[in-house]
Amino acid sequence: MSGVLVLVSAGAIGGRSRPRCHPAAVVNVFIEADGDDPAVVVVMLQAPTWEFHFLAQLSDLARLRSIRDADWATRSALQIGEAGGIPVHWCINTDATVSALIGEDDETWHIAFVMPVDAIDRLAAEAVDLLPT
Repeated sequence: MSGVLVLVSAGAIGGRSRPRCHPAAVVNVFIEADGDDPAVVVVMLQAPTWEFHFLAQLSDLARLRSIRDADWATRSALQIGEAGGIPVHWCINTDATVSALIGEDDETWHIAFVMPVDAIDRLAAEAVDLLPT
């Protein structure tokens, strides 16, 4: 299991206000194999007050390298992974944070996690490193 530590900052989802994150909080990023299929991984994002697990294809996680183009306001969120069988949609926020929106689409989501874009950059880079050559 590999891990990366990054800082969390505050922001808004698609221009909507949301609770502020503690600026000194740490988000851990872990990727680990999920059973027999080496292309599918379990990702754990962990902060002091929340923990988020989801399944994804490594090749899909690598698409997170383009997170800065995934603007919620222009309907260009990336659908990557599933949490409990529910799709996860990723978008960049106006304050350089990223939202993971868990729901059938990026407008009617059930729960959201906000994290610094640096955490997603590191997640994408680790996914690329783990892709078979």
